[in-house]
Order: sequence, then structure tokens, then C-alpha cells
Amino acid sequence: MHPLLVSRARLGTYLLGWVPIALLLAGIARSQGWNWLEATSLALPLCLLGALLFLGTWYLCRAMPLQNTAEGLASQSAAWGTAALLMGGLWAGLAWLLARLLALLPGLGALPQRVQIALPVITGLGILLYLASVALSYLMLAQARALEAERKGAELQLLAQESELKALRAQLNPHFLFNSLNSLSALTAVDPVRAREMCVLLSEFLRRSLGLGERRLVALREELDLARAYLAIEQIRFGSRLRLALQVDPATEPALLPTLLLQPLVENAIKHGIAALPEGGTLVLTTELVEGHVILRVENPRDPDAPTPQGLGLGLRQVRQRLLGRFGSRARFEATSLEETHRVTLVFPLETEP
Repeated sequence: MHPLLVSRARLGTYLLGWVPIALLLAGIARSQGWNWLEATSLALPLCLLGALLFLGTWYLCRAMPLQNTAEGLASQSAAWGTAALLMGGLWAGLAWLLARLLALLPGLGALPQRVQIALPVITGLGILLYLASVALSYLMLAQARALEAERKGAELQLLAQESELKALRAQLNPHFLFNSLNSLSALTAVDPVRAREMCVLLSEFLRRSLGLGERRLVALREELDLARAYLAIEQIRFGSRLRLALQVDPATEPALLPTLLLQPLVENAIKHGIAALPEGGTLVLTTELVEGHVILRVENPRDPDAPTPQGLGLGLRQVRQRLLGRFGSRARFEATSLEETHRVTLVFPLETEP
């Protein structure tokens, strides 16, 4: 459908654009000795006919996209030049027919003779208006293609994010699940009560992770609940080797962030940090609200002499990409490895559900 016909507002704006053209045509007629009645009686209906007639250029432009080669542009220019001559002549012919009809009204009897004399000027103006409508049509087509490309780009980005999220759900640390099941199997024989507790915690964690994985954005409160469920299981596995220091500012809990953004950070802190130390260590998780931005930190001890574990950089890179993909330049991601500490800091604006 023609883009100017999709809404009354667009069509109205287009028709209003012809009002100055009608005034210009009336002014030209006045300069040739016409009176105001004759000039306006012809200019207004003639421009209305031109507005409707030249709408058809959009369909021709859509069927004849602009060529990128010199030869193609030359052939198209010749075609549009011929079409402009024909349409200019047609518009002048409509002016002559309109003058004959208007001559039946009082005071307009001399209009056909005046139009007969002004036919070359009317034809020239029609050619210029037709070429202008061609340029406008190509401009609208280019804008439509740009919007379509932007829409497809957004769809592809959304599909990529969904694929990434599905992959993230699929890889929710299978080592953690494997180790948890092994620990559960061992506890069943020596401590049935703790084994039953671990089984309940594991099912709760899996239920929460699957529930969050179906959404693109979740409140930080829900991410923290999932992290707590995960850490409760890990504390049964590691015992006194895993110590926790959670300091959560309640004002940050409603903040929205991409789902499962915190979980990989907590997993990395244990898998690549605390689990590698014989004495274990303390996982520090803090959130605070500073000038409308949430600052989230995950900190864990590390062995300064150990090589960088494989997979650590990939997980952090995914978190960084998803954070910046959601908030853009309003967010910040920092990962620093000090001598005996590894710290990840996320900074993002506080946005809540409406």
C-alpha cells in the first residue's frame, strides 16, 4: 500500500504540501493578468488533481529501483524524463478541461482562452512537479528500506540474545550438577538427613533456574534468590571451606537486569577460585545504590600462582556483552585480578517494572 495512504495524517500532510504550490500557481497566473477569481478557481482544483495523479509515481519507483551503474542511471533518467514530459502534458490537458468546465460559471468565461495561452507554463510546472514527486517517492522507498533493515536487525539481535540465553540455560554448569549428584550419593549412606536437605535444595535451584530462564528480564531480587539456592548446595558440598559474606542493599533488589546474569559470576567465583584453594575462602557479594545506579560486586580469593582457568574469560565476556547489550553506555563492566583476589563489578541504571 502507498505509504501516504496508510493514515489520514500522512495523506493530510501530503495534501497540505500542495497548498503552497497552488498559491505559487495562482501567483503566476496573477502576474499574467488573471484576476484572483480566475487564478484561484483554476489553481486549487488543478493542484488537487495533480496531488492525486502524481501519487502513482511511488508504484513506478518501487518497480524501478535506482541503479548503481552509470548505464543503468542513464537509462532510468531517460525513462523518467519521457514520463515527466507525458505527465506534464497530461496535467496541462487536465487544466484545459477544467477551464472549459469552469467557464460555465459566472465571471470565468475567459478562463479557457487564458489557459490556452498559459499551457506551456503549466506543462513546464507539471514536469517539475512530477520529477519532484519521483524524488519524493525514491526518498520514501529508501526510508522504508532503512526501517525494514533496522527491524530485521533488531529481530536478529533478539534471536541472538534468545539463542545465547538458551545456550546459557543448557550449560548452567553441568560440573556443578555432576558434583552435586556425586555428593548426594555419598551423603545418602553417611548422613541421610543432609542428603535429603541437599536433594530439596537441588530441586529448588533447578526449579528457580528454569523459571527465570523463560524471561528476558528479572528483578535482582530473583537473581539473588537463585544465587542463594545455589550457594546453599555448594555449602553442603564444601562445608567450612566455603564462607559467604552477602551484603545486599534492599533498594537495589527491584532493579531489572538480564536473566541469569549473576549466576555465572557466582559459579566462576567458586569453580575457578574457592574450589581451587585447599583452605577454601570467602565469597563476597555486595550490592549498593549510588546516584541511581546499582553497583554489584562478586569477589573471591584466588591462587596467584595458578594459571588462568580455561572458560573463565568466555563466561565473563558473555556477561559483559549481555549487560552492555541491555543498557549500552549506561552500564559498566569491570573484571580485575589482584594478587590474591578476583573481583567482578557490574554497574547499571536502576530500572524497575512499571
